[in-house]
Amino acid sequence: MTASVAEHIERLGGVATSSQLKEAGFAPGVIEYALNSGKIDRLTRGVYCSLDVLDDEFAAVTMRWPKCILSHGTALYLLGLSDRVPGNLSVSVPRDYNPRELRRAYPDMGIHRESDKLYGLGKTAVKDPMGIIVPIYDAERSIADIIQERAKGTVNPQLVRDAIVGYFRRRDRDLPKLARMCEVLGVRGELQRYLEVLE
Repeated sequence: MTASVAEHIERLGGVATSSQLKEAGFAPGVIEYALNSGKIDRLTRGVYCSLDVLDDEFAAVTMRWPKCILSHGTALYLLGLSDRVPGNLSVSVPRDYNPRELRRAYPDMGIHRESDKLYGLGKTAVKDPMGIIVPIYDAERSIADIIQERAKGTVNPQLVRDAIVGYFRRRDRDLPKLARMCEVLGVRGELQRYLEVLE
């Protein structure tokens, strides 16, 4: 039975929550035995992984705290719009979400609490460097977020410039969507200034 826990995790892409394993019919004792006998590994509390999945913070955070959407600089990195490996992850959560446990586990994480209107806007999913599918904001939303941070003076201007230049090189860029995202976040004017500089 223990091998089948490992096989099931493999089938799910290498990572599974304890609730996913319980739904598949594995008792907590069986999961614990598979862990203790070295057939599977624990990524974080309540999240198990195949032995070849290294320490994957992107998956660990989003699976343990499913309300977290990878955003800002972290999203730009995963989308290939920034070559800066995020030292500290950035996530977006609903405004009424209590991130106390998240802050305790990751004290340096950038946690962005968002209104109902903004939370989830532009949400998509990508494979992280370990091949695990994680929730993330798309390119247009991530650029709008980073322009908003720049307007507040809380992000490196070079990161914004690199992300916008990288975005304009993409074949799948969607300028009307980018303009709409910037409009919703109240930074349409700032986007216009960047576009004028780039022309």
